[in-house]
Amino acid sequence: MAAPHGLAYADSEREANVAAGALGEAAQRFGLHFGRVPVGALILSTSLDPTAAQDFARAHGLEYAQVWLPTRAKRSMTERAMRQAGMDRARINQALSRAAEQDAVTLRHEVGHAMYRAIYFPDTEGSLQDRYGTPAPDWLDEAAAILMEQPEAQARHLASFMDAAKHRPRTIPGLIDFVEAEHPVRSAALARALARGPRSESGVQMMVTTGNGFAGLDSFYGQSLLMALFLAETSGDPRILMPISSAIAGGATFEQWLASDGGRHGLPGGLLALQSLWDSWLQVQVMNPDRGANAEGGT
Repeated sequence: MAAPHGLAYADSEREANVAAGALGEAAQRFGLHFGRVPVGALILSTSLDPTAAQDFARAHGLEYAQVWLPTRAKRSMTERAMRQAGMDRARINQALSRAAEQDAVTLRHEVGHAMYRAIYFPDTEGSLQDRYGTPAPDWLDEAAAILMEQPEAQARHLASFMDAAKHRPRTIPGLIDFVEAEHPVRSAALARALARGPRSESGVQMMVTTGNGFAGLDSFYGQSLLMALFLAETSGDPRILMPISSAIAGGATFEQWLASDGGRHGLPGGLLALQSLWDSWLQVQVMNPDRGANAEGGT
């Protein structure tokens, strides 16, 4: 199925419509934050090899191909993963009842990752053992995807972070540490959990957590989103991630970009000064959430 910003494929017309909707919604938001929208393909399949999908994309002049699970297959794999984790039927049913809503969020999120890679790191290859995503800092890679999500989903990420900041402040890294931190998904415990989860032939793997999950995982998403919103609000530029990403794609670090270009964008020239602004800004978000950041407006 053709969509304004690419192609949507699935085994059924209903699933293809779901994919086309996610592709269009993600493209609209990507344009708001990053300007140009790459043209690609979103393919819902349990068997298509991602390498074959990328070869197809290149052969047809597309900039990326993102393979993800059809709704029914994801539901089945989620149930298997929860059973393997020893969860009871009531909890499984509760999770499955939210599956349709979460599928829409996940599709937009994964397309965001694919679009970001296509624009700034088109030749990037590698596995989770090498790094989380692109050569960009993990918070930036994640922020680009979360910005594609629906406002309700973004609000849940922010709420998780706010809860941790209020009740477990020592678990929240300062800005200087955070901008260099690895995504928690690369922790040894989480990697072991991923290795145990069911995996489709197309390479998508399911994982569920029990108890309190994995340290720092929930708050990392919220902090990544807040970092993007903080930079947009402080600079006054809703597309501030564009020059930052371009510089990093060119080989600079975030700190080097601040030193060379931060001042032109209304930001300090170093991480220490940015940390001070972040601490003050974050205090407003945590203590006065009603005055907090608005992801839809980019500030």
